[in-house]
Amino acid sequence: MILCVSLAAGAASDARAQERDGYCDYVHGVADSEAALLRSPNLFGSFGYVDQLSVTTSPASTGDNLRLTFGVGYRLSGLYQSSIVRAHATAQCRRHRALSAIDSSSTRQALQAKADVLDQALAKADKMLDQVSEDVSHRRTTRQELISTRLRVDRLHELAAETRRQLDALPATKGDTGLARSLATYLTADGDVAHEEGRLRRARAWDVSLRMGYDRFLSNDTSSPFFAVVSASFNIGWLFQGSAESRAASGRRRILRDERGGIGADATAARMRSLLQIDSKRAEETAALVGDLDGQLRELQRVGGESSRRLAQTVWFEWVEAKAQHEYYAAHVATLRQVLGMAEDR
Repeated sequence: MILCVSLAAGAASDARAQERDGYCDYVHGVADSEAALLRSPNLFGSFGYVDQLSVTTSPASTGDNLRLTFGVGYRLSGLYQSSIVRAHATAQCRRHRALSAIDSSSTRQALQAKADVLDQALAKADKMLDQVSEDVSHRRTTRQELISTRLRVDRLHELAAETRRQLDALPATKGDTGLARSLATYLTADGDVAHEEGRLRRARAWDVSLRMGYDRFLSNDTSSPFFAVVSASFNIGWLFQGSAESRAASGRRRILRDERGGIGADATAARMRSLLQIDSKRAEETAALVGDLDGQLRELQRVGGESSRRLAQTVWFEWVEAKAQHEYYAAHVATLRQVLGMAEDR
């Protein structure tokens, strides 16, 4: 009966065929491997001159007391522990997916801001190229300028297309509502991970096992060589785990909000703060570059003349790329600040 229940529980793990990813496959695979040992019976056996088991009666000692023992043992507590191991893997997977959704949402908003700048600039760039082509046909400019303009316009088209490809590669999100929901899911799942880890530690304090089999002295037959034994053990340290687990849970919640550290490679607000610091610096740098190029454009427009116009076009293409990068970092920074603000409010 117990073995049937164990096999059924193992088969249930095959139901996780939908929406798999590498991380979830990894944690579920590790959990199923550990659970397979915890929920399965142990076979044991011995043969030779061995010490008598405490549950049997020793015959008179002779030179021919060759002994054969074999049977099966099952840890009932292992079945309970295996369920905790699988629940822990499920919580880890939910936490990972929630963090991926947060990353995806913030990246999507940043890429969308970049794409908007490039899309708006493409229309003007195409008009520039048409104008230069017309000027070449009327011999008002050289083919060299046409080639350089076409290369710059193609560069903008490539940047816009690559940005769109990156957007299309991201999983679908639901805007700010989805971001808030993902953050709540992440925090809940991280709490579940900690809870299951604590349950597993506490479950190791006790054990209930069943052993049954065959035990016989070959030279001195007994009337009933079969045996069945139920054993139980309990570690008194379990009584002192409660307060320690409470401190661990409280500390984990603080770590989620602590900029000095995180838990695991998935990490937490610490990772977001690190990204915020880096992208904030880049946003400031690109803003300064955009401002400098903008000033150059205004100065060239005031000067006037054909040479200034051509130089202004070159500067404009540089300005578009710098503006697109700035909008990307600015949007990413705004999203990270929003997520961190929601995390600190919880």
